[in-house]
Amino acid sequence: MGVTLIPVGFLKEYTAGQDRLELAAGLTVAEMLEMVGIPPALVAVVMRDGELVSKDYQPQEGQTIKVIAIMGGG
Repeated sequence: MGVTLIPVGFLKEYTAGQDRLELAAGLTVAEMLEMVGIPPALVAVVMRDGELVSKDYQPQEGQTIKVIAIMGGG
């Protein structure tokens, strides 16, 4: 089962356009991001099943983690 990682917006560019990634539990969110090629510094918001958590959070089996990029503008 593992952990479902959902990159939002342009973060999907780092995952070859994949909407959902299934990863093993036991890593922090930051470690998961590095594993799939998403630079952790680009992530502004991490949500666990709808609740805000940090990149240091270690997801458990069956949880869904959504990562949202830093927004820029001019």
